[in-house]
Amino acid sequence: MASRAEILANPALGSYLAELAAAAGEARSREIPSLPFSAYRLFEETGDRSRYEAPYFERRRALVALALSAWLWEGRVDDLEDLVWAVCDEYGWALPAHEGPLDLFACETAFALAEILSLLEGRLAPKVVDRARAEVERRVLVPFLARAEPWPFELMRNNWCAVCAGSIGAAALYLIGEPGRLDAVLSRALPTLDRFLESFTEDGACLEGLGYWTYGLGFYVSFAELLERRSGGAADLLSRDRLPGIAAFQSKAYLNGSLALSFADGAPGERYRIGLADFLSRRYPEASRPERSLAAGFGHDRCGRWCLSYRDLLWAEAAPPPARAPRPAGASREGAWLSEAQWLICPAAGEAGLAFAAKGGHNGEPHNHNDVGSFELVLGDEMLMADLGPGEYTRDYFNERRYSIFCTSSLSHSLPIIEGRGQEAGAERRARDVEFRREGGRCLLRMDLAAAYLCPELLRLRRSFDFDGSSLLIIVDEFEFSKPGAAVTERFVTGLLPSAIAKAEGGALRLGSGGRTLSLSSSLPSGQSDLVAREHRAHDGSAIHVTCLDYALPRCAASFSVSFEFRLSPE
Repeated sequence: MASRAEILANPALGSYLAELAAAAGEARSREIPSLPFSAYRLFEETGDRSRYEAPYFERRRALVALALSAWLWEGRVDDLEDLVWAVCDEYGWALPAHEGPLDLFACETAFALAEILSLLEGRLAPKVVDRARAEVERRVLVPFLARAEPWPFELMRNNWCAVCAGSIGAAALYLIGEPGRLDAVLSRALPTLDRFLESFTEDGACLEGLGYWTYGLGFYVSFAELLERRSGGAADLLSRDRLPGIAAFQSKAYLNGSLALSFADGAPGERYRIGLADFLSRRYPEASRPERSLAAGFGHDRCGRWCLSYRDLLWAEAAPPPARAPRPAGASREGAWLSEAQWLICPAAGEAGLAFAAKGGHNGEPHNHNDVGSFELVLGDEMLMADLGPGEYTRDYFNERRYSIFCTSSLSHSLPIIEGRGQEAGAERRARDVEFRREGGRCLLRMDLAAAYLCPELLRLRRSFDFDGSSLLIIVDEFEFSKPGAAVTERFVTGLLPSAIAKAEGGALRLGSGGRTLSLSSSLPSGQSDLVAREHRAHDGSAIHVTCLDYALPRCAASFSVSFEFRLSPE
């Protein structure tokens, strides 16, 4: 692990440290945000999370900035002491949206305070230290052991397992001196961490999305490294058989130098943690690092995750990874086929090529969207065919109304609409008869989507993707109904506004403005397409406008097919 001098001299951290210093200065210049009850109760009353979470996370971001600044530059600690005191005053460390005292953020807070007390040992006022230790005990460590039945996160198979159990274990390593009690915490936490590894597919995919891969694995690795050092290497969670494949997922999940894969609640603008990526690449040969341009700066983390920011500094390598050799515009690049996840990911072949991704899977996945058979086409920083990623987290986003929200329903994905309805939720709503093969530089994927729809008359819906690896995608949908006359609309969703979409010869559409454009043509008669503008409420609450390209198929025979060609124009 790097020393302070090595961190400050690390050229890979230059802009990161500048952002950190600026954030610390801003935190010192502002009052500590208040957390009033009027904001706390809004989630229960209206479903709103942002009014309480915004100041809550502003406190956590300030905590990280002030503590790292005090450690790195050995500066003042009075503002940090005030903030730690205020955090100890909070009614609860858990968010109102999460029932019970032990949620992700309560556990994170315990980890952060315990590690900060260790890092700044001897510099903080004894009363602040004593109170912070007591609050970690009262709010997290004591309740964790006192409850006989499992906590909800102990039974999950997702990021909660690693964040909660890893944070509790780390706080215990720092604060508990009695071996018997420490063993009690660790022996209860370790099975939950094993469950976390089970949340990944055998091919290493995180079905929740890339951001949740970073979140969960970052806490798992942070705790595992602490435990390994504390035990003198006797406890080695980093040698689990599944970890090399899991560690390799991150480098597969970037479509190009601008955008990440955004299936489920993965965000297209996701950026990787430089410390975690460098640690994994040193530990596992399979885990190649993404381009440095995709690394997150200090300010990228809106939630203020101490654990990951501190390790950005400790684990970042001074020398960047070797740059990938540029590829000519016409070159193909072999896609990654994750067979258990049923994800095909084909990164861009050089700066001028299309990136393509498609998925099968089912509609009961973690952070699920109803999206069996959907796909993405990306050129540079534009989502020509879009998967919107996460929406704004409100009460309805995680209850029975989840699929009434545009971005989680299949209506926001490039999928057929049958008899006016999209796909349904549930693990039984899945892709069937999935087949994948490569032919030279081409990737061919085929699956039956019929089971994803609640339509008894739909017997079969075979969707085929044929991607040439650079500039051409052909989609063929074959429908088979028990009787003729079904109402079918083929929907394609683009991140472009209607003003960037124009009619071309033969009824084709041209997507883009200036530079290279995407031509979308179909086997339908001309004049069948319709542009529908929709608003998507993004994860940060901002409004994003997208366009649905709807092709209403003529009511025809019980069995028919339709094809669509997406061709990238030459320069």
